[in-house]
Amino acid sequence: MLILAPLIILSALGVIFAKKPVHSCLAFLLTLFGLAALFVELSAPFIAVMQILVYAGAILVIFMFVIVLFQDAYLAIEEYKAKVKPLWLLFAGITFAITLFFVGRQFSVMNAGDNVEFGSVQAIARTLYLDFFFPFEAVGLLFLVAIVGALYVGKKVK
Repeated sequence: MLILAPLIILSALGVIFAKKPVHSCLAFLLTLFGLAALFVELSAPFIAVMQILVYAGAILVIFMFVIVLFQDAYLAIEEYKAKVKPLWLLFAGITFAITLFFVGRQFSVMNAGDNVEFGSVQAIARTLYLDFFFPFEAVGLLFLVAIVGALYVGKKVK
């Protein structure tokens, strides 16, 4: 974990500070692999595999497609300077630090190693289909409505 944490942080900073979007995508891929390795270390192999398959496999491909679609748009964005007041930046930084403190304190209280099934397919399925069945189905219905809406908006009017 002592090797993964700095790797994940540095690659996440690479996503933010890379000058070219393709380099940001590659840094994001490294971040996702680091997170997957962290999940394996936390005894959650199913989540690690899903991290690689869903995010590194699907979401990153969509990001690359968008980058190819808007190849030089980032050059036009660089011409404009941000109009953020320093007070708002200070407020955002302090809020971020406070959030990190409380989240870190909450994670220090949790101990996932007590449950042997933590992160397994059976434990996730049991939680998803027994404890959170209605929210799971509601999200599925929400996705269905979003797809139908996107098809309706995207269809050509003749």
